Amino acid sequence: MYGGYDPSTGPKTVVTAFNTIAVALAVWFLFGGTHTVGDWFGADLHEAATTRRVLLAALSVVYLLRFIATNFVMLQRKMEWSESVTIGIWVLVIHGTMAYTGGTNTAGVGVLPWVGVALYVLGSYLNTGSEYQRKLWKRHPENKGKLYTEGLFKYSMHINYFGDAVLFSGFALVTGTIWAFAIPLVMVCMFVFVNIPMLDKYLAEHYGDAFQEYASKTAKFVPYVY
Repeated sequence: MYGGYDPSTGPKTVVTAFNTIAVALAVWFLFGGTHTVGDWFGADLHEAATTRRVLLAALSVVYLLRFIATNFVMLQRKMEWSESVTIGIWVLVIHGTMAYTGGTNTAGVGVLPWVGVALYVLGSYLNTGSEYQRKLWKRHPENKGKLYTEGLFKYSMHINYFGDAVLFSGFALVTGTIWAFAIPLVMVCMFVFVNIPMLDKYLAEHYGDAFQEYASKTAKFVPYVY
């Protein structure tokens, strides 16, 4: 999963297709598909306020665009077919959960959804912004083979993962339902117990003392906390 640079055009195209389909289905559900799905399952589903549905659709579309930019521009690491399919299924779950929980929530749209939008923007910046800073740094020949510890990565070794956690917490907040927080909760657990240990192991083997020094003085996930 980590190490090795490869365009991986096939796997990345497949996972992008999954994401695109997920977003298309979410937008369809939010704007016209609610009652159709309700009829399929014999349930009386109500549509959320237009403002909430527009926000949810916009956040899904923005995530898709960022996803494409990250996979085809920011990151050039190799992606295996198994990873592609796993992530593809996961994004279907993400967009489906957000569209369903938020799109059927008839509660009024108050301040909290807008706080969610702010968190979504902040998380997007932490994730994509940190990746972009690293990409610019690695363009310089003198930085080849060196560990990047600058920019937003000064505050957290995995600030991009933390950005995703903030982003999806904001997304869940826009739905106005507690059930949607299952998505960021699962994501944080995967980051803390699976992705971060795997990546740290690779970085320790690849960068040696430079990584150990970086790890000794930098938060692992949440800046200044953990």
